[in-house]
Amino acid sequence: MPGPIRIVPPVTARQLTPIPTTPPQLSYHGGHLLNAVEVYTIFWGPDWQQAPQSNLIGQLNQFFDSILTSSLLDLLAEYGAGGQSIGHGRRIGTNTITTSSPGHQVSGGGIEVTDGEIQQALQGWITNGTIPQPNSNTLYFVYLPPNVTSVLGSDRSCQIYCAYHDHIGGTIFYAVMPYITCSGCQFTSQLFSTLTEVSSHELCEAITDPNLNAWYDSSTGYEIGDICNGQVQQVNGFSVQAEWSNRAGACVVAPGLLFPWLGPDSVASGVSGNPSFIQGGLGNPGNFELVVPMASGGIGHYWRNNSDPNLPWAKSTVFGQGAGQVDAVCLIQGSFGSPGNFEVVARIGNKLAHFYRVNS
Repeated sequence: MPGPIRIVPPVTARQLTPIPTTPPQLSYHGGHLLNAVEVYTIFWGPDWQQAPQSNLIGQLNQFFDSILTSSLLDLLAEYGAGGQSIGHGRRIGTNTITTSSPGHQVSGGGIEVTDGEIQQALQGWITNGTIPQPNSNTLYFVYLPPNVTSVLGSDRSCQIYCAYHDHIGGTIFYAVMPYITCSGCQFTSQLFSTLTEVSSHELCEAITDPNLNAWYDSSTGYEIGDICNGQVQQVNGFSVQAEWSNRAGACVVAPGLLFPWLGPDSVASGVSGNPSFIQGGLGNPGNFELVVPMASGGIGHYWRNNSDPNLPWAKSTVFGQGAGQVDAVCLIQGSFGSPGNFEVVARIGNKLAHFYRVNS
């Protein structure tokens, strides 16, 4: 049985995290959770005093201030377990450490910093009061400057991983964030957005699996972010990675996205059966579609572009209106050789109705 992989793997345009042959299911293995995470950001090295790195410090701190009370943290509530809940967090401080630089020179040129050196630095900063003492919810984010390679065991950043999280003795929790400008770790066109995307991946994994013994998929070792690696969405105007929801059975950035149509000015009063849910409509993984059996007969089609969470659901024409009560709906996704296409086969009385849509 593999253990949790604890890293953000690189991706290319043609290689996303492989989807397991069996549906992923995060399982709780009994470990500690960060139920109200307290993030402390550390920018290590004098290079953070000059642009463009210096501009990123305030931006990344603003990102944490926003995201730690966002829908992304609301999503993690479903993983409360073992008498532990997961709620919103907060950023408790920041420090730009310029009295030392990370890592060591290697033969042939270049600078590398090992995980052992990261741990030694963290423990030293805690001892001398450079950073606050940890509690059971503290999570240190260590941002490395440009041209420093992170080394975890025999693996190196930009080759095997983009970032990682770990712990020291089960009491000090941290994430290491290289200055990722390599192609496999550029999840967006902007460095800042890539850093927030990767930071959100490690944030959610560190909250739900800080000691590498809490929430992960037992068959693959995937943690909450690994299943959805590279799926960029927007929360509060920031690029984040979608995270796996056991309840939704999908990669999402907020709880309850399966049934947001239940509310004022919705179609709930006309629904006759269970809706079929489609993620990735119109070729965008941030879009969602619903195909709904209607009490008036026929099939209602509703869609939403989640690039802006405030956008309402749109309504399409009800197919087969007046044709009689719809008894069942079967959804087929990926028709005509494209994952963005879908077909619906419905049973209306003793007849079958077939509808399709090409979402190119």
